[in-house]
Amino acid sequence: MLHFEYYAHACFLFHFGETRILIDPYSPEIGHKMPIRPADYVCVSHEHFDHNYTAAVSGRTTIVRGSVNRQLGPARLTAVLAEHDDDGERGLVTLFKLQAGEGPAVVHLSDLGAPLDAEQLAEIGACDVLLAPVGGGGNTLDGAAALRVAAQLKPRLLIPMHYRTPFLSRTHFPQCDGLEKFLQLAKGHYQTERASEGVVRLPHLPEKPTVLVVPHLY
Repeated sequence: MLHFEYYAHACFLFHFGETRILIDPYSPEIGHKMPIRPADYVCVSHEHFDHNYTAAVSGRTTIVRGSVNRQLGPARLTAVLAEHDDDGERGLVTLFKLQAGEGPAVVHLSDLGAPLDAEQLAEIGACDVLLAPVGGGGNTLDGAAALRVAAQLKPRLLIPMHYRTPFLSRTHFPQCDGLEKFLQLAKGHYQTERASEGVVRLPHLPEKPTVLVVPHLY
């Protein structure tokens, strides 16, 4: 069963049995609260303050950076390097794929800013659940670009992240789009469902390609 919590921005906490894997914790500077929680592993996609706030983890943990494939408890991590933007000025980010056994393959696109090439697609392989940035603003994919990458990966479940909210700092993210712009673009390609809370437990994936809007926890 897919079990995760969506804090805000690009930060998710995944539960694989008793193993907790936190991806891209953000500094409270972004405008959202960042809870202090235990995690067995913290995956940091790149060294920007809205993705690398490891101080959010209480107790002992293992921090994972870079494109190293490894086992994280029952989950296999595949890490793939990609461009932060389409002109190569902002450096690289790491895309993370997590899969436990025959369970759903979850891909986190971090701050991806350009379409994937054939080599990256081959490294990622199957994708059942895609966590995709949709806010754009020069920092990452906008809604239209996110849909183009989704067409490359063909997930059954697409979860938007990294978009404008009432809390997100306009100082740090002055041009970030809101969620509704993406949802309008996704019509005709995906059906849309809304989770009732930021803690999600899905016993199975939808039969039709679906955008799942998950509320922020913080």
